[in-house]
Amino acid sequence: MAEDLIAEVQRLRAQGLTDAVILDELTRRGYGSEDVNAAIMQADAAAQPEEAAPTGGEYQGGESSGYQYPSYPAGYPAASGRAPTAPEMGTFERMEEIAESLIDEKWEALLKEVKKILDWKEKVEAQQKELVSSVKKLKEDFTVLHQGVLGRLEEYDSRMQDVGTELKAVGKVFKDVVPEFVENVKELSGLTQRMKK
Repeated sequence: MAEDLIAEVQRLRAQGLTDAVILDELTRRGYGSEDVNAAIMQADAAAQPEEAAPTGGEYQGGESSGYQYPSYPAGYPAASGRAPTAPEMGTFERMEEIAESLIDEKWEALLKEVKKILDWKEKVEAQQKELVSSVKKLKEDFTVLHQGVLGRLEEYDSRMQDVGTELKAVGKVFKDVVPEFVENVKELSGLTQRMKK
């Protein structure tokens, strides 16, 4: 699979496409960006041996010279101890394009995640507004209910006061009537006994 991907990278390069365009094209086809970048690097490595060896005019330091060249990462122009050639400069440009495409890809992924967070925030805010309006309506309903209950209590209180007043009046009437009633009952009782005799 990796060799097919490297061959595809080489084929697209032969068509004159840049590495950034190749990366976009192959990721659209379903390849992972890391796999495509690795294939581009391997295609670069495969192209390196084809470069011309240093000519006799250039100094080739060997073991006999005693000079040790510093170690550089693979692909670094100074790794060979000579000035970078045009293809090596292109490698760095390709690496730069790859890095930029990776950054763009990660940036787009980050923006998608941030958009999800913003959408979630909007939903939560809408739900919060709905809750606030529901609580406000509930408070209003409770106030109306409270006023209704207080009105009924005041009405019952006034009725009870009226009943109390009426009971007092009945009590006064009984107070005046009961002694007479008791006397009349006594007289009636006395009459009844006399008649029996």
